[in-house]
Amino acid sequence: MAKNSNTSAFDRDFGYLMPFLDRVAAAAAELEDASARAELTRLMVEERERWQRIQALLGGAQGRGAPAPAPAPEAPRVARASADGLHEAAPLATGLTVGSLRGSR
Repeated sequence: MAKNSNTSAFDRDFGYLMPFLDRVAAAAAELEDASARAELTRLMVEERERWQRIQALLGGAQGRGAPAPAPAPEAPRVARASADGLHEAAPLATGLTVGSLRGSR
């Protein structure tokens, strides 16, 4: 793949960034706290992958498309009394109120 001019504009920066990420990852391996060591190691692996992908995209790699948005959580269902005394599920709780929330004086 031929280098894109965008990549060459950042070659120097990537030349500093990648060794820096390697040094942070090496420091993570020396942490005494096992959970901190594991978390920092995981974060550095993810960060390195992100920057390698950024470098590839700047170099002309094809995009993967936008990730699908996470589904919105469903509003809780509420019960309401019907005219015949049975309880039915209301469409959805909206959090809206009718009337003033302040008591009259």
